[in-house]
Amino acid sequence: MKSFLKAASASLASVVVLTSLAACGGNNTNENAASPSASAEASAGASASASDAGSQVYEENGLPKDEKVTLKVGFFEGGMGRAWFDSAIASFKEKFPNVSFDVTYSPTISQVTQTKIAANDDKDMFDLFSGSIPGGISSYVEAGKLESQEDLWDHKAYDASGKTLKEIAFEGSFDSSPRTKGNTYAFPISGSGSGLMYNKSLFEKNGWNENPKTWSEFLKLCEDIKAAGLFPITFPGVYPDYITNAFGTPKVYELAEEKGTLDKVYEDYHKFNQPYYLAPENIERWNRIYEMGKKGYFPSGLAALNHTQSQMQVVQGKAAMVATGTWVENEMKQSTPADFKWGYMSVPMAENADNTKWITFTPGSGFLIWAAKPDLNKKWSKEFIVSLWNLDNQMEIAEKGGMLPLRADFADDASRLAKLQSLPSAFLAYMKDNKVKMDSGAADVTLTDPAFEQSTKVISEAITQIATGKQEPQPKLQEAEDYLKKAIEAQGK
Repeated sequence: MKSFLKAASASLASVVVLTSLAACGGNNTNENAASPSASAEASAGASASASDAGSQVYEENGLPKDEKVTLKVGFFEGGMGRAWFDSAIASFKEKFPNVSFDVTYSPTISQVTQTKIAANDDKDMFDLFSGSIPGGISSYVEAGKLESQEDLWDHKAYDASGKTLKEIAFEGSFDSSPRTKGNTYAFPISGSGSGLMYNKSLFEKNGWNENPKTWSEFLKLCEDIKAAGLFPITFPGVYPDYITNAFGTPKVYELAEEKGTLDKVYEDYHKFNQPYYLAPENIERWNRIYEMGKKGYFPSGLAALNHTQSQMQVVQGKAAMVATGTWVENEMKQSTPADFKWGYMSVPMAENADNTKWITFTPGSGFLIWAAKPDLNKKWSKEFIVSLWNLDNQMEIAEKGGMLPLRADFADDASRLAKLQSLPSAFLAYMKDNKVKMDSGAADVTLTDPAFEQSTKVISEAITQIATGKQEPQPKLQEAEDYLKKAIEAQGK
């Protein structure tokens, strides 16, 4: 999945660099961001309005029943399909019959959106649209073109007994949610987890350990697989940053937790405090990959593999595990036998079996809301986004869209888990059987100097050589650290 490659690369560098937009004016949307207290007051006000107006407003949100609203939606019709979305619209219209939807479906919806933006016609513009604009959203946020959705974290879910979305979310979802200038603009509606995905039947047939708890147990697994004539782990050398799906920044935190340095390392990585690439825990991470490479645990020819080819190695039984994300089942469904079942594991970095397993987790962006739309349209747009967190909609997103639900209570019902594709089910099962912490690996600081991009490029270009045991990590980490220093100094950090 090339779209995730960029996210994986950003996770390695812990930043996303966005380009600027010309000729966009308007108020700064940050002023629209509601604080928790403001959200609580709004919720209380809505309840009071409902009581005062009786049947003229909906009890759930205080919005008027008799004002018809049509929401214009731009929907990205990609790997998740559209069945889950159509189902969500149908259930929302049944609950709120005054709201209708005018949806434009397209696999290139970002281009459609960009054309509408260029036309500068707010009336014709989408009310909400799948969260992507060519060039990124940063400059649109600064120009006041997008509505903040940060207040939705404190919005009560429709079916969670008064709990807010923040309260029912998986641990890590709130902290990992992408933000621009401190606000959420494309509220997450699903997620994807990263790690090692494998052929479950093959593991069961060979009696291989499907849940190694320590680094030593993991190395033993790799040796068992190699002894059976398979490559233990593969990833696409054409897109080498895919390796961070299994060995990303959260693994640095896992090593730091074992050493008792987690608080310092976590802060340093979120602020780009140096040493960064030369932090002892990061050196250890790359040294381990290098030692695995010298043992032949990665394919010698991985430099020529793209993401599909590396994943096919697992499907065809040439490799046992692939570093990728939970989206792979949907992505590879046309190439896998009907009875093929994916398994999931996270690489355990510690020797204490009870230590936390840190997993790279990416909340999937939902929809952006155009700020110049009428207030009532924007309110109903937000209510629709909140409704996507209903358990029935989360089930549709997981079952038909192949993504991970974001609600922590989703796995409480075994019948829901039974309906999932094999990989989302395996991921949730892993979370129940292990002490897990999810993190995006992203930093709180954005570095824009070209030297920063150069620092990430140095590591990216060295990955394949490191993973095949041909390049010692230390010189490349030193080179990247030097570039990072230049970037920090240039930005006046």
